[in-house]
This record gives sequence, structure tokens and C-alpha cells, in this order.
Amino acid sequence: MKNLEKATADYEKAKEKMEASKARYEADLKRFKAAEIAKTEAENLEIVRIIRAMDMSIPELEAFKKKMKNGLPGRVEIQKEEIKADDESGKNETEEENNY
Repeated sequence: MKNLEKATADYEKAKEKMEASKARYEADLKRFKAAEIAKTEAENLEIVRIIRAMDMSIPELEAFKKKMKNGLPGRVEIQKEEIKADDESGKNETEEENNY
């Protein structure tokens, strides 16, 4: 009979711990979701601040957005060209040093 009482007591303790753990998890999840919402809102406000600082009309902003969206692959090519130019200028400097 003592085994049954001990097992029942252990069961009740485990159940209480599980419920307390679940309550902590739910509270942590609620805080996490609130922080996530606050972070997204702060990001959105920063984006709005940047866009407003550009001082563009709505049509200008839409044209800029389209240009940026369509122009992104070209930006990679420009960066590659800049790297090539830097490499060539480095070669010229080396050749000049060798001439001295």
C-alpha cells in the first residue's frame, strides 16, 4: 500500500512541475511574440524614416522600387568591374615599381 501512495505522490509532484513548466513556457512564448512584434514595428518605422528622408513622391518612389528590383543583377556586374579595375591599377603600380 505504501508503494501506491508513494507512486501517487510522485505522480502528483511530476504533474505540478509539468503544469508550472507549461505556464513558464506559455509566458516566455508570449514575451517572445511581443518582442518579435516590437522588433518588426521598429524595423518598419526605420524603413519609413529612410524612405521619407529620400523626399520622393509616390510615383518617383514606385519607379525607384522597380529600378532597384530590376537593377539588382546589374549591381553584381558593376562590382565585378570595380574589382577588375582595382586589380588592373594594382598591376600598373607594380610595373611602375619595377621600372625604378
